[in-house]
Parts: sequence; C-alpha cells; structure tokens
Amino acid sequence: MNVVLGNIVSLLACTVMVLIGFIKNKKRYIIVQNLQFLLNGTAHLLLGGFGGAIASGISIVRNLIFSKWDCTPIIKVILIVLQTALSIPTITSNPITWLPIIAAAMFTWYIDTKDVMWFKWVIIITLIMWGVYDLYHQNYVSIWFRIFTVVSNGISMWKIHKDRTENKKLPA
Repeated sequence: MNVVLGNIVSLLACTVMVLIGFIKNKKRYIIVQNLQFLLNGTAHLLLGGFGGAIASGISIVRNLIFSKWDCTPIIKVILIVLQTALSIPTITSNPITWLPIIAAAMFTWYIDTKDVMWFKWVIIITLIMWGVYDLYHQNYVSIWFRIFTVVSNGISMWKIHKDRTENKKLPA
C-alpha cells in the first residue's frame, strides 16, 4: 500500500468534500459528490481500504440512479444489499471494516429526505464513521478534512436555520 500517494489523492478528494459542504441545494450536493467518491475510492484502494473503495463505487452508482429516477425504498434496499454483498470479502473480525457499509447504507436510506437539515445531520454522522475507518487505514489527510467538512456542514446548517427563522424558506 502506498500511504503517501493515497494521502495525496485523498487530499484532492477532501478538498472537494469540504467545498461541497457549503452547497445548500441537496440535488447539486449529490451530483458534485460523485467526483469526491471517485477520488476517495482511488485513495482507499491505494491505502488498502477495499471496503471503502467498494462503498465509494456503489455510492457513485447510487447518486447517478437517484439523479435520474425517483428514489424508492426498493431501489435503496437493492443498492444496500448490493454494496453489502460486494463488501463481504473485505470484512474481517475488526468492526471497523463494517463502517463503510453502515455509513453508505445510512446515507442511501436517507438520501431522499425532504429536510435538508436532517440530510446534513446524516452527512455529519456518516463522516464520523468514515473518519474512524480512515484512521485505521492511515488516511491522515482525510481525517482532518472530515473534521473540516463537519464544520462546513454545521455552518451551512446554521445559515439554513437563520434563513428559516427569517421566513426565507430554502428549498429542501
């Protein structure tokens, strides 16, 4: 595994991740997120995080599907089962290897939530799971940027809350 190269690619992915945290429109967020997933998956492969690479790949497929078609519970379940099935060979007795599966499943299940504030909470929770996974795989750059992204999403949530309290409803 190439820790230096993996962290360089992760730096690119994380830069995109932080910047999209400031996007208020959920559909735009999800579309731009595909670039982040592509770079993140590459970084995970370089660092030996094969479960993370699978989760990133399935997440791109998920985002493409949901940007074109309505999000239904059946499609969500199929994507979660597909990711779990593909990830099974990467699972060890270490519970950390389950985190990409859980985080991606959680994000997939709540991707169609109408409340952008709830959506951003889901992002924050899944970022924490990914942070633990990254620490395990020596993805040091990503850990810091996940913290920054939690902050950027928090700022966005504060702005949305402020706008809502001023009766300027933002679209979900």
